[in-house]
Amino acid sequence: MFQAKLRKWTSYITEPIAKLIASIGVTANMLTIIGLIFGIVAGVCIALGRLKLAGILILIGGSFDMMDGAVARATNKSTPFGALLDSVVDRYSEGIIFLGLAVYFAMEGSIKDRVLGLIPTCLGLISAFLVSYVRARAEGLQIDCKVGLMQRPERVLLLAGGVLLRNIPIANISVLILALWILVILSHFTILQRVFFAQRNLQSAL
Repeated sequence: MFQAKLRKWTSYITEPIAKLIASIGVTANMLTIIGLIFGIVAGVCIALGRLKLAGILILIGGSFDMMDGAVARATNKSTPFGALLDSVVDRYSEGIIFLGLAVYFAMEGSIKDRVLGLIPTCLGLISAFLVSYVRARAEGLQIDCKVGLMQRPERVLLLAGGVLLRNIPIANISVLILALWILVILSHFTILQRVFFAQRNLQSAL
């Protein structure tokens, strides 16, 4: 319910911007590709240790990801291919960001620091992809499965915040490590939410 209200509130901002973008001839697919470029650059910046710049780029890339759907709706040009392209590009973008994190942590000081960073990074990559996979698999079974706490916008904000605030410790734990563990836990909770949601819908259809 909260997410539905949040989408409604953000639509008051995104819709006018989407109409302006569409009026200059920029398409939703163009925005999708631009978002991917920002994601790639963000992943490279993370690998190179330029975390503040990477955090800003993640947020900018995420805004393009949010706007491509708004532009498609504003121009009445939402297509199955556009939805497919958006999903594929989102996975590439997230994968590259997690790859950048893996490289970054692999170059950390001690073996302990490397392990403490690489474990939630790898688990985060798996869980982020599974959240999307469960939805896609459910929709293949004709179930509109958009439920869950940790969807892509939430993951983008959490990753960006963790990267930007990397050096701030909370109870002797890096904010980035903490953000990754929160992402892992809530993503797996979302996976379970979607699995049980699909199960209930499949059973009711029998």
